[in-house]
Amino acid sequence: MKKTMPQHNLPNSFQLESGQSLLGASLYYEILGEISENKEVVWVCHAFTGSATVKDWWASIFVENGGFIDLNQHVVICANLLGSCYGSTGPESLNPHTAEIYGDEFPIITNRDAVRAFIELRIALNIPKIHFLIGGSLGGQQALEWSIMEPEVIVNQILVASNAKHSAWGIAFNELQRQAIELGEKSDVEDQQKSLSLARSIAMLSYRSYSDFERNQNGKAENGDWRVSSYLKYQGKKFNGRFSIKSYNILSKMMDSHNVANGRGGKLAEVLKSVKVKTLCIGIDSDNLFPLDEQIFISEHIPNAKLEVIKSSKGHDAFLIEGNLISKFINKQLSNTLYEET
Repeated sequence: MKKTMPQHNLPNSFQLESGQSLLGASLYYEILGEISENKEVVWVCHAFTGSATVKDWWASIFVENGGFIDLNQHVVICANLLGSCYGSTGPESLNPHTAEIYGDEFPIITNRDAVRAFIELRIALNIPKIHFLIGGSLGGQQALEWSIMEPEVIVNQILVASNAKHSAWGIAFNELQRQAIELGEKSDVEDQQKSLSLARSIAMLSYRSYSDFERNQNGKAENGDWRVSSYLKYQGKKFNGRFSIKSYNILSKMMDSHNVANGRGGKLAEVLKSVKVKTLCIGIDSDNLFPLDEQIFISEHIPNAKLEVIKSSKGHDAFLIEGNLISKFINKQLSNTLYEET
């Protein structure tokens, strides 16, 4: 039987940065373990195509798989993003204004909007402190935003393969993926799936590295096609049915708009210098999408931030693969936080 995740109803008219509002919106979320004064809270902000079910996509950060999260000591909370297609209100949801599916009418959502929704959930769950706020990629963007919005709540933040402002390079990759989706958007279901497959294939070029492609996808496959061609086609087809085209558009634009200095009256470096939360930045030496320079920049400007580097040929995807190493970095740099006051 499929597990039903609990649902948190946001304020009936949830205001967005764009000036629009969402009526009757909700977040789906998962809690692993029991919320207790004797347990540290680990809040995970999931990545672009991730979901609230952390163990499905980041099992390696749990102690039984060699990670740091021990449900005897921790309680884990993760909420699906607004705009996603894994349970929270998104483009596939019913629009109360029209009684029809939102589709293209779904409003633009920013990371700041997403975090405000998380804060509503935190308050509803009566959680005064988050001992470990952790996010990778898009999730890392949200964690950093959250640490600025609620510095008195976050004890430690772990920003993995992320940035303080999305780059022109990253926006370019997302734009190509959206253009690929547009090719089939007004066609039949089959062409729509082909366009989403193409978008995912483009994304894979940014998720892996040159050396990883050379090592694992060089030469020709048994069918005579180039191995890399077969690999990209496989990754694209595998993605069909797993994610929504409309959510892909919404969340990629969410990532593109990320800049923690927006509306804060200062330069990026100055805003980072105001961050009071104990911060661990983790970068990947082969990451083409969120290059190591971006994590170095954050760590150099947030006071007393620490930097650790994952050495891997897997590119950006190493943040999902190297959960054990991420856990070692967390144990090395961040410990004894229970009841710590900030």
